[in-house]
Amino acid sequence: MAVWCLMLLCFSSLANHSAARPAPRPAAELSNSFIITSLQDLEQQNIHGTFQTPCEYAVRRARAIGGKQFSIVVTAYWQGGPGGVQNWAFKDVSNAYSEGFGFLKPDMNNINRWKRGLQGCFRSAILSGFTGIQILNHVDDSLHTTWRNLIDFDPLQQYGGYSYEDVVVRPAADALRTVTRPSTKVWFMVMGEMGRSLFRHPGSYMKLISKYRGALARGKVGANVKVGFALHWNKVCGNCFFMPYTRTAQQYNATYSKAFADQRDYIKGNYDLGTLKRVFEIADVLGVSHYAPMPTDELNFASFELPFMTTAYELKFWGVNLKGLVEQSSKDFLFSEVGLGGAQPDGRSTAADLQSLAENVENGIWAVYNTAQDPWQRQDFRDYRKKWFYNLLGFLRYGGSPNVKINAAFVWSVGSFDVAGVHPISTSSQGSYADNEIVGWMKRLSAMSMRIVT
Repeated sequence: MAVWCLMLLCFSSLANHSAARPAPRPAAELSNSFIITSLQDLEQQNIHGTFQTPCEYAVRRARAIGGKQFSIVVTAYWQGGPGGVQNWAFKDVSNAYSEGFGFLKPDMNNINRWKRGLQGCFRSAILSGFTGIQILNHVDDSLHTTWRNLIDFDPLQQYGGYSYEDVVVRPAADALRTVTRPSTKVWFMVMGEMGRSLFRHPGSYMKLISKYRGALARGKVGANVKVGFALHWNKVCGNCFFMPYTRTAQQYNATYSKAFADQRDYIKGNYDLGTLKRVFEIADVLGVSHYAPMPTDELNFASFELPFMTTAYELKFWGVNLKGLVEQSSKDFLFSEVGLGGAQPDGRSTAADLQSLAENVENGIWAVYNTAQDPWQRQDFRDYRKKWFYNLLGFLRYGGSPNVKINAAFVWSVGSFDVAGVHPISTSSQGSYADNEIVGWMKRLSAMSMRIVT
């Protein structure tokens, strides 16, 4: 413990660390988020003795620890499984279903109920005093069998009578437009981690970006709205071509290069590379989900370049210069999601060992807090968590590194990922997933965010 207390005392002296020191940039805050997974996340209920929505609870917790920015993840669902989208749906957590939840197909009543809930959630975040809001729109599989990054759908095409725009993007934009202030910075991501869809239908995403940039700014003098999208840190196009499995970053890059070269004719014949390049160019903001494997021993500030560098490496084969784009002063770059979960792939049990934890940071436990499932009960895991966040915060303090400009980063704040304990399930009578020492570091970075560190 003493070593981490010393590091906290020395946090103001991190400028002496040269491993990832870029030209002076504003410090970027490490902010919290709320993940909307059901209609009930937007509706009032008794939470720890207080009648409020889960979104309102998370907002208040995040503001109480000094955060200036906040991310709200908007999640609807598709039905159809790995075979593709048959229709969209909203998750309904109710005793009316034997499993405790079911799915409601969209109609005007359900869409309006959804939009009212989003409006209340967004309003609570803005009225609480957050000066920056990320709205990260996406969909999940109702069967929880297929990753959204692998699904091919056109966001403007109707499936079961409604499009992704109808069910996700338009309700979120309409709700946000009614409550946002000109002084609020908005990063509106029309999609997150839906690479296959983006790469197959870049023209449709160009239309969404242009449309909602105008819609969100309309009638608001001096509106500070940036519209774009977020990718997963690797497999940026999902499963758009065959890619053999690899374990290390070096193996991955070499394998990607060869696989792309071997399948170049197929790719050129099936993807509109010119329009794809253009959609990256017109986006005001780009983001990645930061779930890259990290070392256990040689972890430092520069380690957190890996997701950006991997994304940039893949995109260059598609004719996109990611580094050149994000270095433009007008374009923002975010870690739209970042987290350390501490679990096995089943999402129920603690990682087997420290190496497994560090290499699979995306695996977390979504259970209501209980000591039996808390990976941070292990001293070595707890120590590594502090080390991991200490270096992430150091990276953000300088607005990135010589290779990466970063404007904001958002923790995946639920369950064992929830280092600040902002989600209702993250705290119970048994304790919390939060680490108060790391929260203290986050507070200090929030106090200096938007200031140039030299």
